[in-house]
Amino acid sequence: MTEPDDVPPPDAAATENQDRYLILMRHAKSDWGNASLSDHHRPLNARGKRDAPRMADWLSETGVVPDVILSSTSERTRETVDLMTSRWGREPKVAFDQSLYLSSPDTILSAISAMGGDAESLMVVAHNPGISYLVSALSGESIDMPTAAIAIFKTSRIDADWAEIVSDPEFQLVHFMRPKAL
Repeated sequence: MTEPDDVPPPDAAATENQDRYLILMRHAKSDWGNASLSDHHRPLNARGKRDAPRMADWLSETGVVPDVILSSTSERTRETVDLMTSRWGREPKVAFDQSLYLSSPDTILSAISAMGGDAESLMVVAHNPGISYLVSALSGESIDMPTAAIAIFKTSRIDADWAEIVSDPEFQLVHFMRPKAL
């Protein structure tokens, strides 16, 4: 499986209304310690609480902080989003959508098309295997998404809607990061 950590980060100057970014993230590591909790209600463990802010800081360093975040409704995705947004100087618009819980790549794409609007940088926080399958399909290579991993895709098509963007040949993976590589 490819882990393209050597892809350079996007140029921060390029984010100034010249490009659009899709940020796909798998939630941070969850806690399996309480067997009485349903899968949907599992919180983050200590590693997840450490990794989410680190990944938020990395996004800030790349210059690609989302305008809009679409997230699953699970407890672990909500905590991931909360920990990340607390690190940024501005608050992105956040929408929690039940359809993103354990969703397929097609469902994730539908949510992007329906709720992405005119965001310049749109982030989706979801689960495996759907998020790994989508990152792999969009990049054209097999990419494993461990917990808290982020894949950033870019296009210069600022005039298109998200459904057009993700099917455009110009749409490309520009960076991939996982907490262990930081």
